[in-house]
Amino acid sequence: MKLAQRIQLAIIPLMVVLFAFAGLTLNYYSRTRTINNAIKEAFVYIDRLIDIANIVEQKTGKGLTSNDIFELKPYFNKPAFNKTDFPSIISRNGEYVLHITRQGARLPMKTIQDIKSLKATEGFMSYQDITDDITENRILVYKFYKPYNAYFAISVSPTEVLEQVKANRRAMIIIVFLSSIIIAIVVWLILKPITKQLAHLSVRLKQLAQGEIPPAVKITDRSELGALAESLNKLIDGLKGTTEFARQIEQNKLDYDFKPLSKNDQLGVALLQMRESLKRAQHEEAKRKEEDNIRSWVNAGLAKFGDILRQNNNNLNLLADNVIQNLVNYLDANQGGIFMFKDYETEKHLELLSAFAYNRKKFLQKSIMLGEGLVGTCAVEKQTIYLKEIPSDYIAITSGLGEATPTSLLIVPLKLEDEIFGVIEIASFNEFAPYQIEFVEKVSESIASTLNSVKNNIRTRELLEQSQQQREEMAAQEEEMRQNMEEMQATQEEMQRKNLELEIITSAINQSLVSCSLNDDGFIIDSNLVFQEMTGYSKVELEGMLLESLIVDSQREEFSKLWKSVLNGQSINTTLHLVGNNGRERFLLASLTPGFDPMGLLIKILLVGHDITESKKLELMTQQQAKEIEKNIKRIKEEQEISNLRQREMETLLKALDQNCLVTIIEPDGLITYINNKNVEVLGDKKEDIENRFIQDIDFTAKNKPKEFERFWKSLHKGIKQTREFSLEVKGETRWVLENYTPIMDESGNLYKIINIALDITDNKRKEMELNAVIEQLKQQLKK
Repeated sequence: MKLAQRIQLAIIPLMVVLFAFAGLTLNYYSRTRTINNAIKEAFVYIDRLIDIANIVEQKTGKGLTSNDIFELKPYFNKPAFNKTDFPSIISRNGEYVLHITRQGARLPMKTIQDIKSLKATEGFMSYQDITDDITENRILVYKFYKPYNAYFAISVSPTEVLEQVKANRRAMIIIVFLSSIIIAIVVWLILKPITKQLAHLSVRLKQLAQGEIPPAVKITDRSELGALAESLNKLIDGLKGTTEFARQIEQNKLDYDFKPLSKNDQLGVALLQMRESLKRAQHEEAKRKEEDNIRSWVNAGLAKFGDILRQNNNNLNLLADNVIQNLVNYLDANQGGIFMFKDYETEKHLELLSAFAYNRKKFLQKSIMLGEGLVGTCAVEKQTIYLKEIPSDYIAITSGLGEATPTSLLIVPLKLEDEIFGVIEIASFNEFAPYQIEFVEKVSESIASTLNSVKNNIRTRELLEQSQQQREEMAAQEEEMRQNMEEMQATQEEMQRKNLELEIITSAINQSLVSCSLNDDGFIIDSNLVFQEMTGYSKVELEGMLLESLIVDSQREEFSKLWKSVLNGQSINTTLHLVGNNGRERFLLASLTPGFDPMGLLIKILLVGHDITESKKLELMTQQQAKEIEKNIKRIKEEQEISNLRQREMETLLKALDQNCLVTIIEPDGLITYINNKNVEVLGDKKEDIENRFIQDIDFTAKNKPKEFERFWKSLHKGIKQTREFSLEVKGETRWVLENYTPIMDESGNLYKIINIALDITDNKRKEMELNAVIEQLKQQLKK
């Protein structure tokens, strides 16, 4: 069977099937669209009836009454669009309240249940309608009308709606049959010239298959076959070009111009790849020779500078001159300098050892601080800096012959095992090649090692000279020792005077501070009057009493640990919660200091302190108020519906705290939304300068200790309370503040607010510092 016959047998039945399928599909979508349009029209009709019902309801205003039915009945006595789609009013229980033929009847029970289960005020559904024992599938379109507590509905019959679609079905069948016949004739007329042209193409392809290059095919038209013939002609021309290209490659003419037929021309691409491989082999050979030259240059340079560094290693300046001069010349640069790191003077800096420019030494003095300029930055970062564009004012040395300033700058650190010893700076008119930069970096390690050795040798000589000087000084010190012995007598007299001063200071402590002496078991062996008055016991009653017995039970375990540290020779500062006679509670800011004899044996332990009961009570009261605030805020959050009342309660509570506490309210993202007047009074900042700013922008810890602040902030987000203490200068006076940060969490466990209740503890801090100063003075007196 010929190709044309096979194509006809394949195309014609396929077209008939496609036409039939298109007709059936068109019929299906026409039916669906017609029914959907009918439902939309029913909704529109129901909306018009509801508009009429609204007018009637305005007259009656009593819901669905007989008057309403009378007024609406004329609109319900005619069909909406088709013969049987009369509108109706249906009650909630499915009864036809108004219908031309079914008034008083009911919808099927299943349909009523389906409408109620949907709980929608409008919609449509399919149901089976039974009339005169005839069952018909219909579509009920409905909308709920609240004033009547009933549904406005239209029952649409799909059979009536689809009558027009049935009329178009016959015409569609005739069109499909005639179209199939016409297509069969057209296909036969089209295929006849195609088969003739295919015969010519077949002959040329057979010649190509046998390796021949046939003449071009004559193109008779511009159809797909014409394009095929044109592609065949291009293939023939391409094979001719490919053959010629292969001959040129054979003659080693690698620059011969050749383009493949396309990117998918495997033969042409393979030939191009072969040419590129040949070119790449030639390029790699040239590159290998260049690398050998570079390697020889680098090895010769390393050997040369190795010899230079072995010479003059006892004279740092001469060594630096020799190194920088040879390095500038070897790199074909025009100027350079070598800086040495000075780390044993008052300030660490880089000092210019030697400079060489325009074939002569330059006598310059220059000192650069670490981090200053490019040289200082190189020393700090310990990394090579290479610039191809140098600012016009950077180079300070010129030749005086009108030459241009250098255009490339190379700065290499002199480091050994990550320790910096200096910096080399080289400027050139030419750009530095990567291998030259690598060479300078390798040489810099050798230079750093040599500088380190020379530097150590010089330091050794200095130490020897210093040792000689110290021996001379020792003789002078022996004379001074003799004079010191004479002064010892005067010192003893001074000690007696200081002992008298110590007695005076001790008397002052006994009159103003709490003081008592303890043995190594913690029993009181002596006490002053202030301690007796604070505890309510007499001196006799206190002697032999265990100090731990005066401490509240909750603090005794912590005190036992502190007592062990004191016995080990440590001085401890702590706050003791004591219970005196008749259950009177007092808070004592105390210092426990052990006293030892010259043999290192413990003599006694001195307790000196200050009664901070009142300030401690104020602190506890503040913490209690903070807890009450937390409870109030949680309660306020649970009552979000009455937010105005919650805000007033918050303001009332904040006013109560405004007298003695610093109150700050912070959002979870760190935004400060409120500070009270106490904040302004104590810290000196205006409300408008603090409110609506982020704590991260103004907090000292956030700026200077970001990691510590991050841990602090994450703890708050986890719901963990935080306490901080800080000081600052306000109007020339140091103020101390104790902050208590309370995170407020919502029901989901997320951070809702942060309340900071702070206390001005400046007076307590001053007393503590005064106490520490007195204790330190006592320690100094005891040492003397």
